[in-house]
Amino acid sequence: MLSDAEKRTLQNGIETSVLNWPWAMAQYAGSADEGILDITLKVSDHAEPDGLHAVIICRFDPRRDEFAICMLENLINDQTTVLTGNVLTIALVYATTFCDMREIEDVGIQDPSDEAKPRYRSYGFAEDFTRLNRMSSTVVDVKQRIKSKIQAMENTFDE
Repeated sequence: MLSDAEKRTLQNGIETSVLNWPWAMAQYAGSADEGILDITLKVSDHAEPDGLHAVIICRFDPRRDEFAICMLENLINDQTTVLTGNVLTIALVYATTFCDMREIEDVGIQDPSDEAKPRYRSYGFAEDFTRLNRMSSTVVDVKQRIKSKIQAMENTFDE
């Protein structure tokens, strides 16, 4: 979970960030009791181990029984770390696990940036024409795509 200090940092904006965190923190304000699930990822051996390294914000709507990833970003993407290329996969594992626990069949990505859409498509997401600014996929398909990508990485290491 994001600390209050980390939330304030995001509300004020991060100079090196690609995404509009002040907008996101206003748009997705709330607590877990209100369906807002925020995750902070840290690299323990980083020069600034207590800094904001990566953030994922998700929303669960219990009335509609819907789950969506709303924002995610590796905030130290100018450095090669264990987070490099893995924040989306971590978010998807979290999302599909949550959906499995709640028996939710689809997972969404809310307000996807145009630049990120091809990457989301590679995990099985497509434009959701029933919802504005949303992509969606079945949990089963996302899990299969994650598994395939991990197997491909393992095969690369075996060679």
